[in-house]
Amino acid sequence: MLIVREVPRPGVRVSAGLAAAETTAALGIAHTAAGGALPSAGWLLAIAVTAYGASLLVLRGRVPVRVAMPALVGLQVVLHAWLVAITADTGVHPHGSASDPLLGLTWPMLLAHLAAGVVAAVAWALRRRAVDVLLGWSDTPGPEIPHRARVAARAVRPTPPGRSARTLPTRGPPRPLHAAA
Repeated sequence: MLIVREVPRPGVRVSAGLAAAETTAALGIAHTAAGGALPSAGWLLAIAVTAYGASLLVLRGRVPVRVAMPALVGLQVVLHAWLVAITADTGVHPHGSASDPLLGLTWPMLLAHLAAGVVAAVAWALRRRAVDVLLGWSDTPGPEIPHRARVAARAVRPTPPGRSARTLPTRGPPRPLHAAA
């Protein structure tokens, strides 16, 4: 009988955490390269949590990469615009004079968020493939059952009528032998 059940892949949480760390690091590097300042630890944690949640969904196979990557980039852009709107008067998160009308969403900044999304998608694809390969290696084949050739039954020879009582074993006490006179 074939029983199919879905088993959670081992190490998905660790892989999702690594993908979230890589995505957050890529976003921070791309963000500063695009002319922005590095956000505070709280905002980086918010980005890491969204990347971790998306990674869990993708690596468990519940959401395809082609859906999760644009959603993650869109969420990062919304969080970025929200960060700029909240900190506009404080000067905590400056982006330069050219970015004021668009809440800091210049083309370099949008490309930075897109690059972080591509890093996440590549990390997801490679991790998913690595898990598939490792699970493929660990599949143990079933036990081999040796093939036993069937032997033909031996032909039964009839025994002579007087001989069967003396030579063949019987159940119960032995029969007395008749004395020859």
